[in-house]
Amino acid sequence: MRLIIVRHGRAVEREDWSGPDADRPLTLEGRKRTRQVMRAVRQLIRPIDAVWTSPAIRAAATARYAGRIWRAPVTVHAWLAPGAMPAIDQLTHLPGGDTVLVGHEPDLGELIGALIGGPPIPLRKAGIAVLTGEPAGGGMVLELLLTPRAVLGRA
Repeated sequence: MRLIIVRHGRAVEREDWSGPDADRPLTLEGRKRTRQVMRAVRQLIRPIDAVWTSPAIRAAATARYAGRIWRAPVTVHAWLAPGAMPAIDQLTHLPGGDTVLVGHEPDLGELIGALIGGPPIPLRKAGIAVLTGEPAGGGMVLELLLTPRAVLGRA
């Protein structure tokens, strides 16, 4: 199985936002860059069976782009919310095919580390990690780690 782990795109900064953190949206540039990154990698990372996302607005928007680009259904999962610290045992409910998980740092980096049996692997905003293997502690291999800059070839 493959897990494609995606950090949400660039969002409005906390200090510039007066509402609940979960409602912080992607910035205009964050939306644009996230779409560009996903379009650039869609041929490399296919097919996708499902997209699971955090309920936070910035992650859900990122997940909608992923769902459209990879033509996969998107579902919201509270265990991917910021600070919820996704646990490997949550992955036992995966649909069985290749799945995109959209969420937040440091949670996703820690999940990647646990899945590969190593230290956390942080993701940049709109960054992507591709893991293969059995979704259990130390059961996966990090096949690909992409930053937006590497994908798009610019700052």
